[in-house]
Amino acid sequence: MIIAVEGEPTVLTGHLSTDVSAIMVATNLFNGLIGFDFNFKPTPDLAERWEISQDGLGYTFFLNPRAKWHDGKPVTSADVEYSFKEIVAKTHPRAGTWWPLVETITTDGPQKATTRLKAPYAPFLTLLGNLGGSGSFIMPKHIYEGTDAKTNPANRRPIGSGPFKFARWEPGSHIELVRNPEYFKPDLPRLDRLVFQITPDSSARLLAFEKGDVDLLHAYIVPYEAVAKLRADRRFEVIDRGLEGVATNEFLLLNLRHEALKHKAVRQALAYAIDRTQIRDKALFGLGKIARSPINSGLSWIYTDRFDVYATRDLAKAGAMLDAAGFPRKADGKRFALRVTWDSGKDTEQRGCAIIRASLAELGVDVTLQPFDRATYIDRAFRQWDFDMALQNFTTGPDPTISVSVRYHTAQIKKAPFINAMGYSNKALDAIFDAEFKELDRAKRAAMWVEAQRHLMDDLPVIPIWEYPSLNVASAKFADTVVTPSGYLDSREYAYQR
Repeated sequence: MIIAVEGEPTVLTGHLSTDVSAIMVATNLFNGLIGFDFNFKPTPDLAERWEISQDGLGYTFFLNPRAKWHDGKPVTSADVEYSFKEIVAKTHPRAGTWWPLVETITTDGPQKATTRLKAPYAPFLTLLGNLGGSGSFIMPKHIYEGTDAKTNPANRRPIGSGPFKFARWEPGSHIELVRNPEYFKPDLPRLDRLVFQITPDSSARLLAFEKGDVDLLHAYIVPYEAVAKLRADRRFEVIDRGLEGVATNEFLLLNLRHEALKHKAVRQALAYAIDRTQIRDKALFGLGKIARSPINSGLSWIYTDRFDVYATRDLAKAGAMLDAAGFPRKADGKRFALRVTWDSGKDTEQRGCAIIRASLAELGVDVTLQPFDRATYIDRAFRQWDFDMALQNFTTGPDPTISVSVRYHTAQIKKAPFINAMGYSNKALDAIFDAEFKELDRAKRAAMWVEAQRHLMDDLPVIPIWEYPSLNVASAKFADTVVTPSGYLDSREYAYQR
């Protein structure tokens, strides 16, 4: 199976970032302790079974004794302990939101590991099953011990326990994995080889897919303009699932360090001016939904759109707000200039940015388009904070503690991918983030998240733009391509050629 990825990853492991290109490869090379199914029920992975203590603080995992690393050494509880304490806790950009709650990780024999928490943490099992969000891949202690996990050569030539083994990486071209004949799950994987084809150009991707040179386009790079045509072609399968677990929204990130954007009234004015309906209709070709919250509407137990006062576009109101904020039109009709950047491998974002520029031009805001290849975009936006506005998709599921708090908590203003690059800080919101996960009563916890949405929609460190439709497209010659609600990041261990 040949899988298209829109940009070249910097590593092939999951502990250094949440970059889609890296995680899509890593899930085939490594395992977590557990996963989850379409009902969000935990399922076995490296752990055959698990037990939860009566007080809800202790989680004991019993590992599959057949699991081996690709170099033949057994996977043991020592690897679990080392992975969490020495790799994930120290290197993953989101670890700060949950690792401080872990009191101890202990081992009792080679197949038994127990994690004990300091306080209740409602989404703990969901977090462990969400490999892309938490980075909770189990890594080989014997490969990483005594090294810097950020620079270990195995980050680019991985040794995992997963269904496929690393074969080669041709920079700028492709990454090749081959079947692991000693995989611990019987009769898996079903494919002999996976190739991740690096194809940043959207037109070339679609052409390659239609010619049969690529077999899978994941949810973030599905060409929406071609979905109706692909759906009618028997050579292809449009898979209407596989994004539920991440509940992804597209956001316009605003750099609050900017002289104009540091003012809340300016950010609100931009939200009133941007034509989100046009973006949905023209950038997504009517697919997906307008995003009306920092939470995806699929998370129905907490979602509310009642704080989206920007739902009706109002240029007059936006202009009056900028006037009052001290940014009137100058003689040339312009107020100030902004840059907007995005990953050039995503044609939907390209179309969205063009509409954002046109919308804001009517307001007197001069917008310069700055597309970059994926690696450069991530570096500039998230490591250098060199942006004014950035169009970026953020997951909001499977649980907001895992995927939302990390974007907006003051403690997450760090130069690392996909966290609080905006420089946003709200102490009242931090207090909600620091308390909600300890609340085991779901209704009370939901009320706290509704209040969090109120803060975010008023402060607007990001402007919600659209909700992604749950679509993946694959060659019809393959089956079981998407088998979990995290389908775009799935291991392809179940996929097979018909």
